Amino acid sequence: MLKDCHGVPKSQGNAPVKDEIDNYTLMRGIQNGTHTIIEFRRVLDTCDPHDYVLSGDTVRVIWALHDSDPPRGAEMVYHEDKRGSQSIHLMAPPPVPKMPTGHYRHWDIAFENLKIPSTSPTSYWCKVFKAPTLARKHHIVGFEPILPDKRSSGAYAAHHMIVHECQLDDDEDIMAWEEYANEKGRQCFVDMPAKWERCLTPLVAWAIGSKGENFPHHVGLPLAGSKRSYYMVEAHFDNPTGNTLTGTWGLRLHYTGELRKNEGGMMMAGVVPSTLHFVPPFQKEYRTAGYCSVGCTREIIPKSGINIVSVMLHSHVAARKLKLRHIRGDKELSPLAEDGRFDFNYQQSRRLSQDIPVLPGDGLITECTYNTEDRSAPTVGGYSTKEEMCLAFILHYPRTELAGCYSMPPVKYFFEALGIREFYGKDMTDIEKAFLEGSVETESLPTTTPKLFHNKPGDELSPEANQKAILALQQAKDYSIVGQIASPKRIFDRLVIKEPQEFRNMSLSQHIHRMPYNDSSFTTKMEEYFYKGLHLTFCRKRDDSLAVKEHIESLPNFQKYENRPGVVCSHKARSQFGLSSSSSGHPIIPKTMFHIVTIFTVVIRILQQGMWQS
Repeated sequence: MLKDCHGVPKSQGNAPVKDEIDNYTLMRGIQNGTHTIIEFRRVLDTCDPHDYVLSGDTVRVIWALHDSDPPRGAEMVYHEDKRGSQSIHLMAPPPVPKMPTGHYRHWDIAFENLKIPSTSPTSYWCKVFKAPTLARKHHIVGFEPILPDKRSSGAYAAHHMIVHECQLDDDEDIMAWEEYANEKGRQCFVDMPAKWERCLTPLVAWAIGSKGENFPHHVGLPLAGSKRSYYMVEAHFDNPTGNTLTGTWGLRLHYTGELRKNEGGMMMAGVVPSTLHFVPPFQKEYRTAGYCSVGCTREIIPKSGINIVSVMLHSHVAARKLKLRHIRGDKELSPLAEDGRFDFNYQQSRRLSQDIPVLPGDGLITECTYNTEDRSAPTVGGYSTKEEMCLAFILHYPRTELAGCYSMPPVKYFFEALGIREFYGKDMTDIEKAFLEGSVETESLPTTTPKLFHNKPGDELSPEANQKAILALQQAKDYSIVGQIASPKRIFDRLVIKEPQEFRNMSLSQHIHRMPYNDSSFTTKMEEYFYKGLHLTFCRKRDDSLAVKEHIESLPNFQKYENRPGVVCSHKARSQFGLSSSSSGHPIIPKTMFHIVTIFTVVIRILQQGMWQS
């Protein structure tokens, strides 16, 4: 028995209410001592205001169980605490299909019995690993996470883990790398050798909620057969409880000597994580964007283009929508990846239904939409989950030299948006240090990043000064922390405004907290200013050099992509289309709508005998 029901407000009771029109068709049901399987179908958009429209967005499946089945026709009874939910991507190919048969091995790269300190709610841990010694090149064909048991306190502590390739010189001291590989690991970019900065290019990326990914049969990532192959795993842990957590976290890489047809690579696009990534409070929807420029792709992507296989969209808890936009010439193509219902706790990579080409001269825009209605202070970019990110990890083939293609607001532009022209006792070198290195005033923090450029008075608002400022980022590793994670408030408090006079003697912190964020016209202009205005763009190669000189530029002009839905519905759609019900209770759909209706099938497995009630 399968009922089409919908939830109601608490004032109308706890149990779901049966829909007037049944839009679900039961295909089959199976039940044994451990599982209940229900297979059904329905159109993606039923035009029923009580039904959830199924799309490529993340879908949260809510389930509830009772110890016994209710009598036929009886109302559902309360399930008490036997309930839960699971986020899934219903419309995409499965990211972790069954491994194909063949000669496959695996390599576990894990932090064993690692202690997560109680002193910080956010911590980053890095460790170098030596690759298996192989007679020849192999291909990585998939990966899965290694996590503590779900019942342990550290089960959900890992926020993301990234495997980076280390680029060694021909005359490199291998003994030093051997010693690194034998270490337990170090706190990322606080207590680590400068040589670890060479571990730059992302190989695979995992984030919270993901089950990993098995690549399509025609794509593999290189695992070199050299004795000089080293990789660094970088892990971000959240520990809001303040307890000391101990466990084993890492990734299991599946590889084979049977090389795939295409050798793939991973690149990162989006917004450079920094305090200049600014999201105001009290916002229902506020967009930011990182730009991968047409100049970068024209320079480094081969003439035949690259083919996108999968995308992992990555952000933090304020994010609600993420999109990787694709620009070609003066037109926007359909998004490479999109999620209008982003779930921070389910950051599973998205396998594309077909490989999508990106050509030289194409542009990519990583767009993130945030909700900060429950926040009273601005949110800035950074590495803590209380701060924000806007990134896309892009699996593609053929492999190129491109490791990262991203942007940030120019410093000049950032302060112009806030109406600030000058600070007391601070030139742009000091300000760049505060924002990009996390240092404040004369505090000395451990760093592996070279000193920033020196400028002269009068450079504060010049584009040239801003371009020189990115030298710090050329040496800084993606997803890295330089020194301790500095509180934005500490940095903002130390900057005191000199000009203009109306803000004189205010700290930057005081100024940004007094801005009229409740005025929608003000925040709309701010969003437009940062989104469509100037971007400081980076085109970073795997050897840490820039393929194209850093450049300040605006987003290109293009015709926006319009997604024309197959079914145009509203709360009045039922009468508009003349939908009525058959004797079986199913809607009768006019023949003119057949070509725009898609049937979808879902199989639900429940690990306890009982009836699926919600």
